[in-house]
Amino acid sequence: MKNPTVVKLGGSLLDLADLAPRLRDWLARQRACSTVLVAGGGRMADVVRDADRLHRLGETASHWLCIRVMTINAELLAALLPEASLCRSLADWRSPKVDEASCLVLDPWLFLHEEEPQVTGQTLPESWQVTSDSIAARFAAAIGAAELVLLKSALPEATWTLADAAAAGYVDEFLPRLADATPQIRCVNLRAAGFPQSIWQHGSP
Repeated sequence: MKNPTVVKLGGSLLDLADLAPRLRDWLARQRACSTVLVAGGGRMADVVRDADRLHRLGETASHWLCIRVMTINAELLAALLPEASLCRSLADWRSPKVDEASCLVLDPWLFLHEEEPQVTGQTLPESWQVTSDSIAARFAAAIGAAELVLLKSALPEATWTLADAAAAGYVDEFLPRLADATPQIRCVNLRAAGFPQSIWQHGSP
């Protein structure tokens, strides 16, 4: 399998009424390769964040509740894109059925519980520092992806480094720590006409 791409779909995009056709349009413009979509937490993750503030759930419990949210959003995205298959583990990814034309949606639960701690490099803490940005980066490292694409509702400032983007809340706090093990990062504004984009190479714009 050559040069797969991991695409993180920001949770802020889940309220787009035309999300499925817009996402298909963007995908059709990309190079031919196997693609893994990682859906962010969106508003349901914000509910967990509010519950943590109110009830002091703690970061570990909150982290895994948010992973449950990502499972729900993965199934939602797979329902919107019936041509895509759910991927629940690295074993699923390695299936002979997955080829360069495949589009998959990652349910990260099993990957994070059982596989991610064994992946070379910095493992993810059970913390609010980690969101779907870093989870997508770790899956990209695990499968040797050629590129990590962050589909969001805006682009970063042209002068920002990855660390600047984390400080501004554009990406999660932990992602800069994964920069050396992460492939090229491309940011795309999926809301805007023409899908404008910018690229970081190992933390630099």
